[in-house]
Amino acid sequence: MKPTRKKPKPMDPAAILAEANSLAKSQMLPEATELLKRLDGLPEADFRRAALLLVQEFPAEAEALYRRVLAAAPGHLDTMVGLAGSLVEQGRADEALPLLEPAARALPQSGRIAYLAGIALDEAGRTKEAAAQLAKARTLLVAPAERRQLVPYEIYVQLSRRCNLHCTMCGWEIWKENSGFMEEPVFERVIAEAKALGIKNMMMLAGQGEPFLHPRIFETLERAVAEGFEVGIVTNGTPFTPERIARLSGLGLASLQFSFAGWDAQSYESVYVGAKFDRTVANLKAIAAALKGTRTRFTVKAVAQGDWQESARKTKTFLAGHGIDQVWTVAANNFGGSVQCGNLSQRHQVWSLKSIDHHRLMPCRIFLKAVGVFCDGTVTACGCYDSNGQLRLGNIMDQGLKEIRNGDAYRRILDGFLRGDVRDVPMCGKCDDPFG
Repeated sequence: MKPTRKKPKPMDPAAILAEANSLAKSQMLPEATELLKRLDGLPEADFRRAALLLVQEFPAEAEALYRRVLAAAPGHLDTMVGLAGSLVEQGRADEALPLLEPAARALPQSGRIAYLAGIALDEAGRTKEAAAQLAKARTLLVAPAERRQLVPYEIYVQLSRRCNLHCTMCGWEIWKENSGFMEEPVFERVIAEAKALGIKNMMMLAGQGEPFLHPRIFETLERAVAEGFEVGIVTNGTPFTPERIARLSGLGLASLQFSFAGWDAQSYESVYVGAKFDRTVANLKAIAAALKGTRTRFTVKAVAQGDWQESARKTKTFLAGHGIDQVWTVAANNFGGSVQCGNLSQRHQVWSLKSIDHHRLMPCRIFLKAVGVFCDGTVTACGCYDSNGQLRLGNIMDQGLKEIRNGDAYRRILDGFLRGDVRDVPMCGKCDDPFG
C-alpha cells in the first residue's frame, strides 16, 4: 500500500504578503521577490513584486507585472506611475507620458509624480515642459523647510575631528588636518541653540572623525541625554575596551550605529584600513550584547563597494551567523565628489555606484533637515561629508543657528538646488546623493 501523501497546506496570502513586506524592510529584496511569486497572479502581490523588481533594476520584468495589474484594475494610479517608471528606466519616455498625465491631474501636489513627469518629458525632448515639472517637484520638496523658516530639526555634531582609520569609502585623502576635539563651551552652545529651536534629534556624526576618540565622550553623551535629546552616535567600533562597552548600556542613547562591512579579514581590512577584523568583530558582538534590552537601538551599517549587492549579502550572512540581524546596507556614495566610485554618468558627469542617468538633481534632504556643527563651532551646510568646511555658513559661537540658516550662504546653496544647478557649489556639484 502506497503511503498517503500529506496535502500541502493552503497558502495564506495575507501571511505571505506580511512576510514579504518584512523581508523587504530588512533589505532582503531578492528573497521578498521570490516569496511573492507564490502569489503569482494576485494583483496586490504582483504590484509589490513589480516595485521590488524596479528597485533591483529589472525594469522589463517590472513592466510585465505592472501591465498585468492594470489589466485587472484599469486606471489604478499607483500602478500607472510604477509602469511609467519602468518605461523611463528602459528609455521609453514617450510611452510613459500618457500614464503620468491622469496621475498628475489627480494628484497635482505630488512631488514624486512631478519629478517622474519631468524626467519623462526631458527624455522625450520636451525640455520646456520638463523644466516646469522638475521645478515644481523641487519646490514641493523644499516647501516644508520654508514653512519651518529653514530651521533644522536635526543637528549633526562633530565631537572629534580625529579618526584612527583610513577607510576606502571615505574622503580622508582630502582632509587638511586630522586632529581636534569639541570643547565644553562649544558643546554647551550647541545644546543651548538646539533647545532654543526645539531640535530634538542630536546625531554625533560628521564627515570626518571617530567620536569615541574624544577624551570625555561618555560625559558629553550623558550631558546631551540629560538635556532630553534623542541622541544617536555613529562609530567604527574600534576604540573600545570591555569597560567602555559596559558603560554604553547605561547612557540612554536613542541609537548606536556601528560601521562594518565584510565577512573575513581580507574583505574587512581592505576597506577599514588600519582596523583588525577579529578585534572589531569581538567589539561588535560585545556592544550588541551590552545594548540588548536597553532603549538604545543598535544597528550595523554596511557601506559596500564594488559589487555592492553581493558584498552586502555576504556581510549580512556573516553577521547573522553571529546573531546580529539589524543590518542596514547601502552602496558607497562618492563622499561629496571626493571619492571616485562606480561609473561616470555621462548625463550628469558625476561618479556613482547608483544608476543615475534616468534621474535628475533634487534638493538634498539632509541639507534641508539638518545642520552640522564642527568641533570648533563652524556650522556647515553638509554635516555628512564636508570635512574641510567648504560649505561653511558661520560659527555657532558668533551667531544663532536660525540666523545662520537664514543667511546668504545657506540661501545661495538652496537657490542652486531650486534651480536644479549646483555646479558652482563645492561638493554639492559633484555629489551623487541628490540623484535617485
